[in-house]
Amino acid sequence: MKTSAILHQEDVPNWAALRTEVPEVAAKRLQGILARLDASEKQIFALRGMAALLIEERQLYRFVVDEEVGDYFQSFDKFLKGVCPNSWSYVRDALRAVKELKDVPFEDLLQMKRCNIQQLKQTSSSVRVLPEVIEAAKKLPEKELVAKLNGPGYDQHLETAAPVVMAAKEDVEEFETAVEMVTLIDDCHSRAEAIKAIGIRIIQECAAEYEHLKAIDDELEKA
Repeated sequence: MKTSAILHQEDVPNWAALRTEVPEVAAKRLQGILARLDASEKQIFALRGMAALLIEERQLYRFVVDEEVGDYFQSFDKFLKGVCPNSWSYVRDALRAVKELKDVPFEDLLQMKRCNIQQLKQTSSSVRVLPEVIEAAKKLPEKELVAKLNGPGYDQHLETAAPVVMAAKEDVEEFETAVEMVTLIDDCHSRAEAIKAIGIRIIQECAAEYEHLKAIDDELEKA
């Protein structure tokens, strides 16, 4: 399978020309763009993970200049946050996935959506290498894959993730900072683990105050 489906800078279409191109030609070219981008949706997560893995394993960041200090990067973490300031957490997740799924051929990972790759991480090593499981991860929506792996013959007890929805920009920034902090402090291996750890911390630290205030509310309702 080719891994060159992602559009590069030199491949950016001439949108102005496409607006005036004859319909038959414009339709064919735009169809091709959408088809390539559709394929890249599956590829990009695994591609990022493999690129990060090679850089980390070979310490290639030592050959890249950190513009902030005018010298070569001295750590992979600093390199990642410097090169991918908007997506370093996403790349970290991809890196962990590629590491944990080293028993699954990389060419197969390239054909899986991120959600299905994350589900395979939770699957036992003896199950996720089965040809029919790999094919299912490549073709099925996440819910159908989970249903299959939880069913007879696999019995994996997987769950689909529920999204955490934010509204205001400042709330998102604070939440992302909390995720970063907890990931490092609690040595979380995924974003999902970090989010769960945040919830556990809140419950533990606020339990007494919550019970006190809840008791007051209950008394007021009875009055």
